[in-house]
Amino acid sequence: MEAPSTPDGGAVYVGLKERILSHEFLMGAPLREEDVAGWFGTSRVPARDALRRLAQEGLVERVGRRYTIRSYSYDEIVIVYRLRAALEHLAVEQAVANRARGFDKIASVLDRQREAVQRASRGEFSALDTEFHLAIAEVSGLPMLSQELELVLNRARLIRSNEIGRDSGPRAAYDDHCRIFAAMERNDARTAKAELEYHYSTTLRWHTGAAIASAQQDSP
Repeated sequence: MEAPSTPDGGAVYVGLKERILSHEFLMGAPLREEDVAGWFGTSRVPARDALRRLAQEGLVERVGRRYTIRSYSYDEIVIVYRLRAALEHLAVEQAVANRARGFDKIASVLDRQREAVQRASRGEFSALDTEFHLAIAEVSGLPMLSQELELVLNRARLIRSNEIGRDSGPRAAYDDHCRIFAAMERNDARTAKAELEYHYSTTLRWHTGAAIASAQQDSP
C-alpha cells in the first residue's frame, strides 16, 4: 500500500498564495514555517520554499529569522499604485488599438462580477477584480505586460486586505469597471485611463489619511 503523498513546495506555494490574495491575512501578520507546514500537511522544507518564492513576488518578507506577510509603507503603496497605473494605461492603449482581437473576455468577466456583487466573498470578488484588469492586458497582445501587471496587481490585492470594511466595496468597484469598459468600447482610451485613475483614488485617499493620522500620533 502506497503512503499518502504530501504537498511539495509548488503546491504549498499555490495554496498559501491563494490564502494571502483572498485577504485571510493583514499586512505584517507572522508566518511561521511550522504553521505553514501544518496547514498543508507537509514538512518545513516545502513551506520554506513556498515562503521564499512568495517573498520574491512581494507578498511575504523575511524579518530576522522569521517570515511575515509583507507590510507596505505609505510610500511603497504609492509606488505600487503608480506602477499599476503606468502598466494599465499602456494595457488600455494597446487593447483599444488591438480592438479587432475582441473584448468578449472582458465582457464575460464583467457579467460574472455583476452576479458576484451580492453573493461572493471579498476574496472571490477580488479574484474577479484582478481577472478583469488582466483581461484588458491580454487583449493588448503583450505577454510581458500581462506578466508584470499580474505581479503588481497581486501586491495591490495584499494591500487591500487592510482596507476591507473601510473601502467602497464590490459594488463601487464593479461600477468603476463598467465605466472603464464603456470607454474602451467607444475607442476612448483617454477616458478609460481617467476612469482607472478614479478607480485607484479611493485606496490612495484612505492610505493618505492613515499616514497623516499615524504621523500626528507620533508627533510630540
